Amino acid sequence: MPHKTCTSSVVSPVQDDRSILELPGRRPRVLFIDAYDSFTNNIIALVDQSLNADIEVVHIDDPRFSDGSGVSFLSFLEGFDAAIAGPGPGNPQNESDVGLIAELWRLPEGSMLPVLGICLGFQSLCLAFGARVERMNEPRHGIVTKIVHNSHSILRDTEEVEATQYHSLHVDLGHLRQTRLSGTHNADLWSPSKACPMLEPLAWDCDDRRNGYVLMAVKHIERPYWGVQYHPESICTNHEGAKVIDNWWNDAKAWIKRNKDDRRTIRERQFSASQHVSVIESVFPDDMTDLISGLTSADGPEQPEVSWQAISAKDLSAADVCEALDLPVDKLILLESGLRPDGQPVRTETGRYTIIGLVTENTTVFQYYTQSQQLNIVAPHRNNLERIHSIPNVWAFLKCHMQQRRTTGGPSSSPFWGGLMGFISYEAGLATIEVDSPSIKPSGLRPDICFVFITRSIVIDHITHVAYIQTLNGQADQHWIGDMINTIPQIVKRGHSQTETSGSSNFVGPRREELSTEQREELNRKELDLLLHQSNIMDPDQSEYCRKVRECQESIRAGDSHELCLTDQTVVRIPTSPPELRFSWNVYQRLKRINPAPFGAYIRLGSSKNGVTIASSSPERFLSWSRDGTCQYRPIKGTVKKTPELTRADAETILDSSKERAENLMIVDLIRHDLHGVVGAGNVKVKKLMQVEEYETVYQLVSVIEGQLPGSHNLALDNLKTQEPRHARDAAPGKSGLDVLAASLPPGSMTGAPKRRSCEILKGIENNEPRGIYSGVLGYLDVGGGGDFSVVIRTAYKWDQDAEEIEQPDGSKKKFDVWRVGAGGAVTAQSTDVGEFEEMEAKRDSTLRMFTEFSKKS
Repeated sequence: MPHKTCTSSVVSPVQDDRSILELPGRRPRVLFIDAYDSFTNNIIALVDQSLNADIEVVHIDDPRFSDGSGVSFLSFLEGFDAAIAGPGPGNPQNESDVGLIAELWRLPEGSMLPVLGICLGFQSLCLAFGARVERMNEPRHGIVTKIVHNSHSILRDTEEVEATQYHSLHVDLGHLRQTRLSGTHNADLWSPSKACPMLEPLAWDCDDRRNGYVLMAVKHIERPYWGVQYHPESICTNHEGAKVIDNWWNDAKAWIKRNKDDRRTIRERQFSASQHVSVIESVFPDDMTDLISGLTSADGPEQPEVSWQAISAKDLSAADVCEALDLPVDKLILLESGLRPDGQPVRTETGRYTIIGLVTENTTVFQYYTQSQQLNIVAPHRNNLERIHSIPNVWAFLKCHMQQRRTTGGPSSSPFWGGLMGFISYEAGLATIEVDSPSIKPSGLRPDICFVFITRSIVIDHITHVAYIQTLNGQADQHWIGDMINTIPQIVKRGHSQTETSGSSNFVGPRREELSTEQREELNRKELDLLLHQSNIMDPDQSEYCRKVRECQESIRAGDSHELCLTDQTVVRIPTSPPELRFSWNVYQRLKRINPAPFGAYIRLGSSKNGVTIASSSPERFLSWSRDGTCQYRPIKGTVKKTPELTRADAETILDSSKERAENLMIVDLIRHDLHGVVGAGNVKVKKLMQVEEYETVYQLVSVIEGQLPGSHNLALDNLKTQEPRHARDAAPGKSGLDVLAASLPPGSMTGAPKRRSCEILKGIENNEPRGIYSGVLGYLDVGGGGDFSVVIRTAYKWDQDAEEIEQPDGSKKKFDVWRVGAGGAVTAQSTDVGEFEEMEAKRDSTLRMFTEFSKKS
């Protein structure tokens, strides 16, 4: 994510007999040059905590220093004690991949400052002083190894180092060990080579049979330059490996004292540490605040009043509620916990609650188009008025809107009191990292973000067996709450005669309700299977998919990515069914039966001309945050398909392989970067690292990363305690969960790392086809301050506009709905093309089974 660049000016010199680093109250001032990497914020957090330093970040292509003379960059460097040349994608031999990093090694003697190069920065340093940078025989991404070091310089007082490596290229010093010529192991390792006499080796990876000896650390003999190939900030690099930061700074201070302080006069500049710039701007334009004020005044009071009642709900299911209340299936949003046969959630830590959002005649709909930056607001309470606004920053709008509606008073045990429910597409996420979406003709545009503002909801707690009946309409909705209090016990009573096993025929009118449960199931199954018998499924071509896997691996070998999350979509064409059949709802019921998961969802929004239907059974939480500001990610990377012969022990052995663990580790480190960028150093913890979880059709490798928004809880409560009217332009400047959400898109488990470069590569490999809803996220933003979003995987969706008329053998034309089921996997250097195709198929089939009874493939 971008960082705020600080304007600086040179001020009067400071005269003092002490070392500049000993001046009272002065923190070390470190420049970090970012090569658009996805681990940058982890390094900054480590440096911050290790050195208590002020760190300013600039990108390798910062336009302020593009004059070509180098004068402006030299002047800029005068305000720093040291610099770090960070990691990033690419090759140091390509000037565009390193930019300002290469300038550090060309500094004149009087302008030099201590520099630590990490990964790409390390390679650039070595290249500048005679080394070659070459491709490795086998790239090492997410691989943790023990390295050999000489306990010297930045590795002094260091014991055994376990180091995480992320690189496809390596430095060749022309050393005896690298050329496989004779040489004594211990003595020759630490001597400079003839080709690079100024570079002293400090550490090696000596156990890599495929690549031979790989240089891991180096120092310049005369200049204040040090470098490490491995990543000291990675969660799997041990404490000894992270010591290089402290040791580097000690060496840097010694050099500064010898070479800078002899002048006594230090030219200081006005300096402020770098601050992460949220995707959400902190200042909202007046026209946006006026828009939101108009919306909130039309919807009701700015601060909604939560009214609620809790009622016993043992054995209550979402299907029971929707059927009994005759909710309009053409406008429904349901986030549902998958249940085991005994009624307990499949995963209690993530799938505890089911949320039914009631879309009423007064529900406001928000649709945002990324390509045109157009926000459509449909306000039924204003006679279905549709307003179109040009809003470059939709995240600022959403944050501002939710701050206006922030409230208290709901049940603390209910995660959702009301607010926005909906989805965010993959392409909306691309916009947050400044990657252009595939170009789409206006006629083919679909909303990239779609939310509805829910004022009435029913939340079912499947652990305590309590249902929360909630409204944001205050006393005006007491009658509705009373009706629900009376109705739900009757639903529970009838629920024992209901079943979800084959998509019970919900909302279909009294004629069907007169049938017995068994009769309804049988009739429903026959009608569904009749349609599915006429369906047509187009799978990804295996040879083409394998070719794409190899293309991904070529990008990895070139150093442009650590891993690439390749995806493809299966297209399912099904005859358009009459509304009374409720086909979409019924196949969703089938999906949740065959593949129950913590994050089930059925969403049907929009008009008949521009409607969308989503049936999801996702196992993966993307991001949740509580009302007190605790954020949690649960990335899934590493999958084994269940078979009758496979035991859990077998799955654990497979998922403990270096390939599977590397996939997960890369995403964990990427998520730590995203989270550090918003919540700051010291506020991110990995609560669970690469543990196996069992699901209905697969075993998965799961990690849990948490972070705390500083001061968010107290800040929210203070705002809500005030009785003064609140306006968007007066919104609190503190970060919220929505800031974290916007800073983390697209989901790292669907992109690879580094995220920006990986997304650019994938766009080309996937033929510039938009992923759409698949690979995005869906969930809710709660008026109480919380939020929860799942990754859109194990999901089928359709747009009404995509329906096709297909000519039949008799010459007639028949209308078909077009459903899409996406699936894929993380391609690494250790992948096999066939293995990746089979993994994609296993993931896809867990969803596709909802359509495949009697259907035929083409």
